[in-house]
This record gives sequence, structure tokens and C-alpha cells, in this order.
Amino acid sequence: MGMILRIASSRIVGQGDIVGRSGYFSLNLSANSVMRGRLDARRTLKSLVADLRVIKRNDWFYFALLTMCMFLGILTPNVSAQEMSKYADITGKVVDQYGNPVSDVTVTMKNSDFRVITGVDGVFKFQLKKGDILRLSHPGFLHKEVRVNKLKNTERVFKVTLDEQFVKDRQTFNGPYEKKDKDSFLGSSSTVYTDKLSSMMGTTILPALAGRLAGLNITQYRGARVHQTSANSTSGIIGNIPVFGEGFYSDNTEFNVGSRGIAPVVVIDGIQRELYSIDPDAIESVSIQKDALSSMFLGMRSSRGALVITTKEPIKQGFQLSFTGRFGVQSTLKTPNPLSAHQYAYLLNEALQNDGKEPFYTYDDFNKFRTQSSPYTHPNVNWFDEILNKTSTTQSYNLNVAGGNRFAQYFVSVGYMGEKGLFSNPTESDAHDTNLSFSRYMISSKVNINITDDFTAKVTLLGRVEDGNQPGVNYSNLLNGIYTTPNNAYPVKNPNGTWGGNVTFDNNLMSQAINSGYIMDTARDMAGGINLKYDFNKLVKGLSARLVGNISIQNRSYTERSKRAPVYSYSLDKEGNEAYTQYGTSDSQINKFYSVTSYQQMYGQFAVDYNRHFGLHGVKATLMGDTRNTLINYDLPQLPSNIIADVAYDYAKKYFVQAALSESYYNRYAPGKRWGTFYAFGLGWDISNENFMESADWLNQLKIRGVFGKTGNGIDNSGYYMYQQTFSHIGNAGYPLGTQMSYLGNVTTENAPLANPFLTWEKAYKWNLGIDLAMFNNRLKFTADYYNDKYFDLLQNRGKSIELIGQSYPMENIGKVRRFGGDLSITYQDRINDFNYYVSANWSCEQSKLLYMDEQEVPEEYLRQTGRPAGAIYGLVADGFFTTREEIERSPVIEGFENIQPGDIKYKDLNDDKVINEFDRTVIGGDKPYSYFGIDLGFEWRGLEFSMFWQGAYNRDLYLQDWTLLEGFQTNGRYYGQAYENMLGRWTPETAQTATFPRLTAGGNGYNRGNGWNSSFWLRSGNFIRLKNISLGYSLPDSFCNNYLGGLRLKIFVNGQNLFTKSACELVDPEVGFTSYPLQRCISTGINIRF
Repeated sequence: MGMILRIASSRIVGQGDIVGRSGYFSLNLSANSVMRGRLDARRTLKSLVADLRVIKRNDWFYFALLTMCMFLGILTPNVSAQEMSKYADITGKVVDQYGNPVSDVTVTMKNSDFRVITGVDGVFKFQLKKGDILRLSHPGFLHKEVRVNKLKNTERVFKVTLDEQFVKDRQTFNGPYEKKDKDSFLGSSSTVYTDKLSSMMGTTILPALAGRLAGLNITQYRGARVHQTSANSTSGIIGNIPVFGEGFYSDNTEFNVGSRGIAPVVVIDGIQRELYSIDPDAIESVSIQKDALSSMFLGMRSSRGALVITTKEPIKQGFQLSFTGRFGVQSTLKTPNPLSAHQYAYLLNEALQNDGKEPFYTYDDFNKFRTQSSPYTHPNVNWFDEILNKTSTTQSYNLNVAGGNRFAQYFVSVGYMGEKGLFSNPTESDAHDTNLSFSRYMISSKVNINITDDFTAKVTLLGRVEDGNQPGVNYSNLLNGIYTTPNNAYPVKNPNGTWGGNVTFDNNLMSQAINSGYIMDTARDMAGGINLKYDFNKLVKGLSARLVGNISIQNRSYTERSKRAPVYSYSLDKEGNEAYTQYGTSDSQINKFYSVTSYQQMYGQFAVDYNRHFGLHGVKATLMGDTRNTLINYDLPQLPSNIIADVAYDYAKKYFVQAALSESYYNRYAPGKRWGTFYAFGLGWDISNENFMESADWLNQLKIRGVFGKTGNGIDNSGYYMYQQTFSHIGNAGYPLGTQMSYLGNVTTENAPLANPFLTWEKAYKWNLGIDLAMFNNRLKFTADYYNDKYFDLLQNRGKSIELIGQSYPMENIGKVRRFGGDLSITYQDRINDFNYYVSANWSCEQSKLLYMDEQEVPEEYLRQTGRPAGAIYGLVADGFFTTREEIERSPVIEGFENIQPGDIKYKDLNDDKVINEFDRTVIGGDKPYSYFGIDLGFEWRGLEFSMFWQGAYNRDLYLQDWTLLEGFQTNGRYYGQAYENMLGRWTPETAQTATFPRLTAGGNGYNRGNGWNSSFWLRSGNFIRLKNISLGYSLPDSFCNNYLGGLRLKIFVNGQNLFTKSACELVDPEVGFTSYPLQRCISTGINIRF
């Protein structure tokens, strides 16, 4: 029995759909198919027969298929009139909480692939029976399920109200190269949308992402923006894969970015490119995808996860304009507190006395430092306050324009970002600004063109102009000087206006800040791409093909206009006469310009996709080939290519199977070693769709999933000719020829590192098990994942050299590392009348174990790195301080340091040989499961929005290894360095029981450098929690905007970043290093205008 279903003001998506001239959608379906949506194999074939009658009556292939279907359909029983009577025609209307119709709502029936999409009036029609469950989903509203409890055999009209979804969650999200459906997704992924990120200011999206996504670890270890102009990156490595604690591939030198201990690959709109090439305001969503199945499309980088950035799309109809402006004031989050001049003088005298030397300062010096009665001979200059401004400014502006019609749609984003640094820049400085500063102009556009009903084209363009500026002395050198120069070293200026200084300090810090010229670092980027897609639905339903091409060009240049001014030492003789002695030199301005990096990438991709449902059977397949040509000016091209096949099957949205295979090619391996084969497969079971769960109205999803795969990684960072023996020239080394004993310079040639023709791909076996849970009409969502990854064939050097030829071993595929852990996220959101609220949290845990690394033979097991966590911290075990000379004499000897005194650090003799040396080193930190988390909460009430986001980490160890703060007064052996508050806890006979710092020393014979050995004494807890962001905004009511603003929508907001930090280590910021540019606190305000 068959029928024609006609749905007005709706769009229907099903098998064999046809759009008639009347504007109605007509679909031939068997009655049972329409009514029940639960088809067995025979009923599915019967439905297919009806479709084929409408679509392809004359095609011999379809005729043969039709004949087979009809033959099988003989066994299908007819639908009885009694069964028909169970169903009724349902007309529904979907509205929001204000009664406004909601379009583009997807309406499905549970355990069926049949679905309709509401039109502009929010109306849909269905044929249902009692007990059927409708599912309604829309990216802006909470998903909802409606059970049909009462039906009469007449057409009914009912209204469904959807609650606005404050935390956006879409049914589909973007993978590296294709869209993924959440219901059928088997891997591990976390996604955040731009509404949660847009309030934060920054040149990149990374600060806003820290703590937002389960499984994505971001540490900002430097606050300077000038480094974001880098066109390429460098990475610390274990094997060849960047790992946590050793540096991450993050396209810059400001952030560490990792996922499950490995650096993810950044993919922006399907192209692997630098993260800084995109304006944060143009981003629609960010997703981290962590499992083997999700990363298989990365080919040669499939061992690494994918950080997928998706930019905003054009709109299909009409015109939209959005302007966002922000202005912020920044201040330093945390710097160490230096001691005043008289405290410094007192402690230095104490240190000299501990070293058996005469005091340097007299009582009269102390008094003048304290009273500042002679500020030019006894200065007290806090260089942090003098050089660094209390505040600096930042601003950003963005204009988005979108529009479209049936033929073409477009989206254009234009943005500007500008930021001033913290260095002082008085009016007496050069005409050119010498402060640290950053500015960037960006433009990006997307144009979608419907060439025919089946043929579409997408064109993307983007450009970036970025300029960084810093003092000519280089900002990092200036910061180092601020941290190491004592407050009493010299005055900023002398009485006659010359720069203060002396024989030790011959380059005045303030002069460096404002009178050393400038350095400009610029970046210029352009990129363009085209994406062609052709649907072969008229030939084979569900078949399509796409062709992608993209080119990206980056250039970075460097301009130096630096100079130097002399300093003068001011003194008074006994008669009170002034004298000035010049130190340092007066260097003329340097004029240099050179290109630092030229980078070009060309990418091409061709793929065939198939996506179709046969009743309850869903099939999706992709066959893709891609190639990339990457050329950096100092290197030869990288030419990776991949052929990837992916097939997925689901039955009734209950059972899921997916498999993927990748054949990857990389030209940096020796011939015969350039191809690698990688694979992954996954299984899933959505228990909530089982018939026995139909009565569980409160349960929306309960899916169990698992993925296993073998992945690979190419040798990005390890050179081009590693499989060929190369040679290098040694300048001025020379060697004698014949009887002539003079050396001929610049002629020596020697072997470069030994070649290894057997190098091959680094690989990994990766497991992921997960569960997805949604309840109470998707108000509560929970996701948890456990992973266990074994990396092998990692590139490493053996632990010793080849004694026969005096060379180290070449790189070999010998390393093995296991990484395991888990992550979870939970979100609850609801509405009470007009009050919308949400609470969200995520947590991640990472552990690792070195399964094998070739290391030298060691006498004790605790000295071995194999079997320990990757990135563990090794050192001596501190055992308090020596308190008496007798204790020192009966304690083990500290090798190389004979002059031990009370107040020096005492170490444990782990092997009981009465000597403290490298054989007493063991793991002292970094061996606990490292965990990080984020907590997000907020509400919206009648246009008033508030959100608060916390980020933190625990089981995190910090090793305080900067001698600027820890070495006492000795600074590189050149002068007595700065003193900080931590030195007030130094050991003295009176404070022996409470001391937190070793005895003070000023260097020389009494100086025990052994106090500075790597040891647990300098280890601190890096646990912290930070109020990362807090935002308050207000949107004017729509009625007010319509009546008084001509339809403009207006929102004003204030935002605070890094407002509060609670850290177990109060000495420094838990993320930023001692002498790095400090992290900034930012208070900003902004406005958003939409039309």
C-alpha cells in the first residue's frame, strides 16, 4: 500500500525527494515506511521500489534493480487497514519561548532516518502513532523529544516550544576535511563555539581556549606579542614528536599547545596552516580531535591530534552587518619584588661575611640608602617601576559583512588589532616609537557560488599585515637587565642630565628603553583557495566529488635601527666637587634590513564522497587523495602526499562501524622507505535508541564507542638528508701540509652526523574508549574518554658515541613511549522563565612512561630513565641544611665542592658511597599524573549576560632554575646581582629552624655552587587556579531597537582577563618564566552592532 506525502512550508529530506512546481515536497513512500519509520530489510526494499518508479523509469540499471526489489517485495506482507488506523496526520509548529516560529528545525522520529525541516513559519507535518517519539534539534536551542501519547484518527495541530540553548551545541561539527555527525561519531572530540570566546581580547584564539576543551592543554609562558609574527616554528622533541614540557608546535614562541602529550596539527577550513593567519573574530568554532580515526585524514601527521578551526560561513539570504569594537587597559599580572637599596646593602655585607671577606658598605652607606639624602651617589631605583609602565593599552575592531541570494553568498571580515607594550617611552625619545608594540590588519572572505543545482564553488581569500616593534637593545635583553640590576647600581640620570652608570654597568637601562633605537619585525601573508563540488545525485543518489586547491605565501622581514649612548659615573671629592667619568661607547645608528623567512605552501585535494541511507541502513564513504608542497627559504621542499579511504556504516542509529586506511608518502625518507600504511577502525552502540529503552523519556543518548588505530608521523624537524652522508666545513681549523708546519685556514672538511638509510616513519598504536550521555531533553550532557597510546620507532640517538671513529650514533627509530590518561566534560543548562543559566566543567589527565630509550649503563636502577615518565625532572634529593661543622664532617662529601659551610643544602646519598655526585640523581618531579581543568558558568536574563571562566592545573611541578633569583648575589660572575624577597628567608644561625633559602654568598672561595645543583630543594608545586575570564554584557531589547534604532541590534559589554590567580608557588606566576615578558591582566569594554 503506498501513498504520497506532501508537506507545505517545509523542507523534507529523504529517499527520492522531488521538488514540484507547486513548492510542495512530494515523496513516494510505503505506508509502513511513513507511519512507523522502522523498516526491516524487505520493507526498506519496498520503499526503494516506490522511489525508483518516480526517478528512473527508463534506465536499464534501475529497471534491473527494480525487478529485484519487486521480487523480494513479494515476501513483504501488505499493511492492513487495522494497522493504518493506528496512525494520524500530525501538523506541528515549532516556536521559541516568546512564541516566534523557528525555522530550520530538524524533526526526526526515533529509530528512523526519515526527517523534515521546518520552514519560515515553523510548521511541519508527520504521520505518527501513539507512543512514537519526535526529536527536534536546532543549533540555537536545546534538543527536545516529544512522545505522542494521545491521538485521534483525524489531523491534529500542536505546538512545540524549544528553549534557547545558551551553550551552543550543533548536531554536526567539522573534522579536518569533512563534517561529522555527533550521533554517529565514534572518536574523541571537544568543540567550543565563538560565543564563548569572542569576549576575550587577543591576537590569537589560544588564550581564550586555555581550559575550555577537554584534552587540550594550553600554557601561555610569555606575554609579549612581538613573537607572534613568526612564519614558522621550532619545537623541542622527544623522538620527532613535540611533547609537553619539551615545547609544542604552536606556530609561535608564546604558547605551549598540546593534546594528550603531543602537539596537535592546526587545520583551518580544511587547510593545515599557521594559527595566526586567521582573525579570532572570523572564527565560528574550534574543535580538538584526539583519536586515531579522527586524525587518519592527517596522513603523515596522523599520530598527532587535530586542532580544527572553522571560520564563519556566508548566509543564504538577505544581508547582515556586524561591527565589534573593544578597548582595554592592561597591567602586569605578577613580577618578583626586589629589595630596597639599604636591604640589598645589608644582605650583601652578610654574604661577604659568610665568605670570609670584609664588608662592602658602611653604616653611613646604609643611612644614605635608607634616607635618600644623596640619591646620585647612593641611589635607590626600583627598575621595575622605572622602566615598566603601570598600564598599557590594547584595542581591536572588526567588521563582518554577509549576504546572499539563490545564486551566490558571501562573508567578508576585516579586522585591526593594536597593542602597546609596558616599557617607558618619554617624549625625549627618538621620533620613532621605541616601545614594545604590536599591530595587525587582517581581511578574509568566503564566496559560495551555485553554478548549477549540482555544481558549487567556494572561493576563499585572506591577507595579513602584521608589525612588531621593540627597543633596539632587544626587549628580552632589557628585561634581563631589569631583573639582574641592583636598585643601588646607579641613578637613572646624573645631576647634569647624562645617563647614570659606572664601570660595571656601562649601558643604562632607561637609555636602553628609550634611546637605543628600534627593531621592527614584520609579517605579510596572503592565501587563496577554491573548493569545487559536484553532486552526482541524478546519476547515483548520495554520490559527490570535490576538488580543493590552496596556496599560502608568508614573508617575514627584520629592520634594525639600533644605537647606543655612553654612561657617566657621578662622584664627589672631599671638597664636594662634582666629577663625571665616561663608560661605554657612543655607537652610531645601525641600519640593517633583511628577510628572515619566506614560506610558501601549495595544497591540492581530490575526494569522492558517498552518503546515503537505505531505510535503517546508513552508509558513508570517502576516498581522498591530497598533496602538499611546503617550501621555506632555508630548506628544500617537503612533499607529503596521502591516499585515504574511509567507510562508515550504521544501523537504525543504534550500531556503528567505521574503518579508515591511509597510504602516506614523504620525500624526506630514502627511496623504498617513503610510503607508510596506517589504519583505524571504530565501533559504537547507542543504547538509548534500542526498543527496550523507549520508555526512558529522560534519556536522550547513551552511546558507548571505541577506536583503535595505527598512526604515523613524518620527520618534520630532523633534516632533509638524514639518509645520505653529508660533510661540513670547519672555518679556521686547518691542518699542516707536508713539511710546512703553518696551518691553512678554512679548508677543513669533516663528516656531518652519520647517515642512516634505514630511517622510517614514527608510529603509534592508539586506543580510545568513550561514552556519551545526554539526559532531560539534552539539558545534561556528559562525555568521558580513556586513551592508551603506544608510540614506537621514535627517532632518537643512542646514549653513547662510537669510540672507534669518535662520532655519535646517527638518529635511529628506536624510541618507545606510552601515553595514557583520560578526559571528561559535563554541561548542564536550563531555563526558569526568562532566566537561562548553565554550568560546564572539563577535566583532563595525562600520564606517560618511557618504554625504551638507549642510555648508558648506570650502576643503580634509580638512575635509569627507561620505565620513568617522559619529561620527568631529575636531580639530587635535598635533606635540609647543614647546621654545624660537625654535621658537615660526618656527612658524605659533595664532589667538587670542598668549602661546605653551615647553611648550605644537604643532599641524600642514595647509593651510600659517602660521595654526593651524579650517581645520586633520581626522579624528583614530573612523575605524577598531570591534570588540568576548566570551569565555566553563566546566565542570561532579558538581555543581560554574565559568564565566569576558571582555569587550573594540579600535579604540576615547577623547577626554579633561573639563577637571577636563586644564585644569591652572584650574577654570571660579573657583578653582584639583584636581591629579592625570597632571600629574606636565608639561613642564619638564628633562623636555622625556619630558613627557606640557603646561606647568602657573594662568590669567590666561600661560594658553594653546589647549592645550585638540580635538586628537590628548588622544586615547587605548580598547582594553580586562575580566573581566566569574566564578562558582563547587555543587549538592548528587540522592541526598543526596532522602534528607535531602525532595526539595529546593540550590545555593550565589559570583560576582565587574568583577574585573579591562586598559586601554590607565590614567588612567580605559575605559567610564565622568571625573566620572560610578564603575563597581562586586561580590563576591556566593547560594543557590538548588528544590522
